[in-house]
Amino acid sequence: MAGAAALLHRLGRPGALRLGTTHTTNLPRLATGLTPLDAMLEGGLPRGCLSELAGARSTGRTGLACAIATGATRAGEVIAWIDAEDALDPDAAAGAGLVLSRTLWVRPRSLDEALRAADILAAAGGFGLVVLDVAETPATARVPWTRLARAAGRTRTALLVVSKRRQTEAAASLALEVTARRVRWSGGEGRLALLDGITCRVTVARSRIGRPGGDVVLRHACA
Repeated sequence: MAGAAALLHRLGRPGALRLGTTHTTNLPRLATGLTPLDAMLEGGLPRGCLSELAGARSTGRTGLACAIATGATRAGEVIAWIDAEDALDPDAAAGAGLVLSRTLWVRPRSLDEALRAADILAAAGGFGLVVLDVAETPATARVPWTRLARAAGRTRTALLVVSKRRQTEAAASLALEVTARRVRWSGGEGRLALLDGITCRVTVARSRIGRPGGDVVLRHACA
Protein backbone atom coordinates (compact mmCIF):
# COMPACT_ATOMS: atom_id res chain seq x y z
CA MET A 1 0.00 0.00 0.00
CA ALA A 2 2.92 2.34 0.73
CA GLY A 3 4.13 2.00 -2.85
CA ALA A 4 0.70 2.86 -4.22
CA ALA A 5 0.48 5.88 -1.93
CA ALA A 6 3.87 7.08 -3.22
CA LEU A 7 2.65 6.80 -6.80
CA LEU A 8 -0.52 8.67 -5.99
CA HIS A 9 1.54 11.43 -4.43
CA ARG A 10 2.60 12.31 -7.98
CA LEU A 11 -0.91 13.58 -8.63
CA GLY A 12 0.30 16.74 -6.94
CA ARG A 13 -1.92 16.99 -3.91
CA PRO A 14 0.09 16.14 -0.78
CA GLY A 15 -2.18 15.25 2.09
CA ALA A 16 -5.07 14.20 -0.13
CA LEU A 17 -4.49 10.58 0.85
CA ARG A 18 -5.62 9.17 4.12
CA LEU A 19 -4.53 5.74 5.25
CA GLY A 20 -7.07 4.95 7.89
CA THR A 21 -5.99 3.81 11.27
CA THR A 22 -9.26 3.70 12.72
CA HIS A 23 -19.90 -16.41 -18.76
CA THR A 24 -17.68 -18.23 -16.94
CA THR A 25 -18.37 -19.06 -13.32
CA ASN A 26 -14.73 -19.99 -12.66
CA LEU A 27 -13.60 -16.44 -11.91
CA PRO A 28 -12.40 -15.95 -8.35
CA ARG A 29 -14.81 -13.82 -6.34
CA LEU A 30 -14.56 -11.12 -3.70
CA ALA A 31 -17.25 -11.85 -1.15
CA THR A 32 -19.32 -8.79 -0.28
CA GLY A 33 -20.30 -10.07 3.15
CA LEU A 34 -23.97 -9.62 2.18
CA THR A 35 -25.18 -13.22 2.01
CA PRO A 36 -28.12 -12.74 -0.41
CA LEU A 37 -25.98 -10.67 -2.79
CA ASP A 38 -23.12 -13.17 -2.69
CA ALA A 39 -25.56 -15.98 -3.43
CA MET A 40 -27.02 -14.11 -6.41
CA LEU A 41 -23.51 -13.35 -7.74
CA GLU A 42 -22.27 -16.90 -7.18
CA GLY A 43 -19.76 -15.83 -4.54
CA GLY A 44 -19.44 -12.06 -4.87
CA LEU A 45 -17.84 -9.50 -7.18
CA PRO A 46 -15.57 -10.99 -9.85
CA ARG A 47 -11.89 -10.42 -9.19
CA GLY A 48 -9.87 -9.08 -12.07
CA CYS A 49 -12.91 -7.36 -13.54
CA LEU A 50 -14.63 -3.99 -13.61
CA SER A 51 -18.06 -4.03 -11.99
CA GLU A 52 -20.50 -1.15 -11.79
CA LEU A 53 -23.01 -0.17 -9.11
CA ALA A 54 -25.48 2.43 -10.37
CA GLY A 55 -28.38 4.17 -8.69
CA ALA A 56 -30.09 7.54 -8.67
CA ARG A 57 -29.66 10.00 -5.83
CA SER A 58 -30.96 8.73 -2.47
CA THR A 59 -31.23 5.10 -3.60
CA GLY A 60 -28.37 4.16 -1.29
CA ARG A 61 -25.71 3.29 -3.85
CA THR A 62 -22.87 4.77 -1.76
CA GLY A 63 -24.15 3.05 1.36
CA LEU A 64 -24.25 -0.28 -0.43
CA ALA A 65 -20.74 0.25 -1.79
CA CYS A 66 -19.64 1.01 1.77
CA ALA A 67 -21.27 -2.21 2.98
CA ILE A 68 -19.37 -4.16 0.29
CA ALA A 69 -16.12 -2.44 1.30
CA THR A 70 -16.88 -3.25 4.93
CA GLY A 71 -17.33 -6.92 4.13
CA ALA A 72 -14.04 -6.97 2.24
CA THR A 73 -12.00 -5.32 5.00
CA ARG A 74 -13.54 -7.51 7.68
CA ALA A 75 -12.49 -10.54 5.62
CA GLY A 76 -8.89 -9.26 5.68
CA GLU A 77 -8.72 -7.52 2.30
CA VAL A 78 -6.85 -4.25 1.76
CA ILE A 79 -9.05 -1.84 -0.20
CA ALA A 80 -8.91 1.64 -1.74
CA TRP A 81 -11.77 4.13 -1.98
CA ILE A 82 -11.39 6.91 -4.57
CA ASP A 83 -13.84 9.51 -3.30
CA ALA A 84 -14.40 11.88 -6.21
CA GLU A 85 -17.83 12.78 -4.79
CA ASP A 86 -16.59 13.42 -1.24
CA ALA A 87 -19.39 11.07 -0.16
CA LEU A 88 -17.55 8.78 2.24
CA ASP A 89 -17.74 9.56 5.96
CA PRO A 90 -14.89 7.47 7.44
CA ASP A 91 -16.14 7.80 11.02
CA ALA A 92 -19.64 6.65 10.09
CA ALA A 93 -18.21 3.89 7.92
CA ALA A 94 -15.99 2.72 10.77
CA GLY A 95 -19.01 2.71 13.04
CA ALA A 96 -20.73 0.41 10.54
CA GLY A 97 -17.76 -1.95 10.56
CA LEU A 98 -15.31 -0.72 7.91
CA VAL A 99 -11.74 -1.54 9.00
CA LEU A 100 -9.92 1.75 8.44
CA SER A 101 -6.47 0.23 8.95
CA ARG A 102 -7.05 -1.72 5.72
CA THR A 103 -8.50 1.24 3.80
CA LEU A 104 -6.72 3.78 1.59
CA TRP A 105 -8.96 6.83 1.20
CA VAL A 106 -8.15 9.01 -1.84
CA ARG A 107 -9.81 12.42 -2.31
CA PRO A 108 -9.04 13.65 -5.85
CA ARG A 109 -9.74 17.23 -6.93
CA SER A 110 -11.12 16.38 -10.35
CA LEU A 111 -12.48 13.58 -12.51
CA ASP A 112 -9.15 13.34 -14.29
CA GLU A 113 -7.31 12.83 -10.99
CA ALA A 114 -9.88 10.25 -9.91
CA LEU A 115 -9.40 8.24 -13.11
CA ARG A 116 -5.62 8.45 -12.86
CA ALA A 117 -5.80 7.27 -9.27
CA ALA A 118 -7.99 4.32 -10.28
CA ASP A 119 -5.52 3.41 -13.02
CA ILE A 120 -2.58 3.53 -10.61
CA LEU A 121 -4.28 1.56 -7.87
CA ALA A 122 -5.81 -1.09 -10.12
CA ALA A 123 -2.41 -1.65 -11.73
CA ALA A 124 -0.45 -1.58 -8.46
CA GLY A 125 -1.73 -4.87 -7.10
CA GLY A 126 -2.18 -5.68 -3.43
CA PHE A 127 -5.73 -4.33 -3.26
CA GLY A 128 -8.60 -6.79 -3.11
CA LEU A 129 -11.07 -4.03 -3.95
CA VAL A 130 -10.79 -0.56 -5.49
CA VAL A 131 -13.93 1.58 -5.32
CA LEU A 132 -14.20 4.50 -7.73
CA ASP A 133 -17.08 6.79 -6.71
CA VAL A 134 -17.58 9.25 -9.57
CA ALA A 135 -21.38 9.63 -9.57
CA GLU A 136 -21.51 10.71 -13.22
CA THR A 137 -19.05 11.61 -15.95
CA PRO A 138 -19.80 14.32 -18.55
CA ALA A 139 -21.01 13.06 -21.91
CA THR A 140 -18.04 14.75 -23.53
CA ALA A 141 -15.47 13.08 -21.26
CA ARG A 142 -13.26 10.39 -22.76
CA VAL A 143 -13.10 7.84 -19.97
CA PRO A 144 -10.69 4.90 -20.38
CA TRP A 145 -13.01 2.26 -18.91
CA THR A 146 -11.48 -0.53 -21.00
CA ARG A 147 -7.97 0.36 -19.87
CA LEU A 148 -9.09 0.37 -16.24
CA ALA A 149 -10.71 -3.04 -16.71
CA ARG A 150 -7.49 -4.41 -18.22
CA ALA A 151 -5.44 -3.03 -15.34
CA ALA A 152 -7.73 -4.76 -12.85
CA GLY A 153 -7.48 -7.96 -14.86
CA ARG A 154 -3.69 -8.00 -14.66
CA THR A 155 -3.67 -7.72 -10.87
CA ARG A 156 -6.87 -9.68 -10.10
CA THR A 157 -8.31 -6.61 -8.38
CA ALA A 158 -12.08 -6.19 -8.09
CA LEU A 159 -12.71 -2.68 -9.45
CA LEU A 160 -16.13 -1.25 -8.49
CA VAL A 161 -17.37 1.93 -10.19
CA VAL A 162 -20.15 3.67 -8.22
CA SER A 163 -22.26 6.05 -10.28
CA LYS A 164 -25.68 7.65 -10.75
CA ARG A 165 -26.24 5.79 -14.00
CA ARG A 166 -24.59 3.01 -15.94
CA GLN A 167 -21.73 4.47 -17.95
CA THR A 168 -18.92 1.92 -18.27
CA GLU A 169 -20.59 0.19 -21.24
CA ALA A 170 -18.92 -2.99 -22.50
CA ALA A 171 -15.94 -2.60 -20.16
CA ALA A 172 -18.02 -3.83 -17.21
CA SER A 173 -18.27 -7.55 -16.61
CA LEU A 174 -21.07 -6.92 -14.13
CA ALA A 175 -23.56 -4.05 -13.80
CA LEU A 176 -25.79 -3.73 -10.75
CA GLU A 177 -28.60 -1.22 -10.30
CA VAL A 178 -29.89 -0.04 -6.91
CA THR A 179 -33.48 1.09 -6.33
CA ALA A 180 -36.06 1.49 -3.59
CA ARG A 181 -33.97 2.54 -0.62
CA ARG A 182 -35.71 2.49 2.75
CA VAL A 183 -34.32 3.58 6.10
CA ARG A 184 -35.41 1.55 9.12
CA TRP A 185 -35.51 2.99 12.63
CA SER A 186 -35.88 1.27 15.97
CA GLY A 187 -37.62 2.69 19.02
CA GLY A 188 -41.10 4.02 19.39
CA GLU A 189 -43.13 6.76 20.99
CA GLY A 190 -41.26 8.28 23.89
CA ARG A 191 -38.05 6.37 23.08
CA LEU A 192 -34.86 7.40 21.34
CA ALA A 193 -35.00 6.55 17.63
CA LEU A 194 -31.92 4.68 16.39
CA LEU A 195 -30.87 3.67 12.90
CA ASP A 196 -31.74 -0.01 12.53
CA GLY A 197 -30.51 -0.51 8.98
CA ILE A 198 -30.92 0.38 5.31
CA THR A 199 -32.95 -1.72 2.90
CA CYS A 200 -32.55 -1.54 -0.88
CA ARG A 201 -33.24 -3.63 -3.96
CA VAL A 202 -30.34 -4.64 -6.21
CA THR A 203 -30.81 -5.93 -9.76
CA VAL A 204 -28.25 -7.54 -12.07
CA ALA A 205 -28.71 -5.29 -15.11
CA ARG A 206 -25.87 -6.80 -17.14
CA SER A 207 -23.52 -9.71 -16.66
CA ARG A 208 -20.84 -11.47 -18.66
CA ILE A 209 -20.17 -13.89 -15.80
CA GLY A 210 -23.64 -15.23 -15.17
CA ARG A 211 -27.29 -14.63 -15.91
CA PRO A 212 -28.60 -11.04 -15.77
CA GLY A 213 -32.01 -10.13 -14.45
CA GLY A 214 -31.75 -11.45 -10.92
CA ASP A 215 -32.65 -9.17 -8.05
CA VAL A 216 -32.46 -9.26 -4.29
CA VAL A 217 -33.54 -7.09 -1.35
CA LEU A 218 -30.63 -6.29 0.97
CA ARG A 219 -30.40 -4.93 4.46
CA HIS A 220 -27.16 -3.39 5.68
CA ALA A 221 -25.84 -0.93 8.25
CA CYS A 222 -24.10 1.67 6.06
CA ALA A 223 -26.14 4.80 5.44
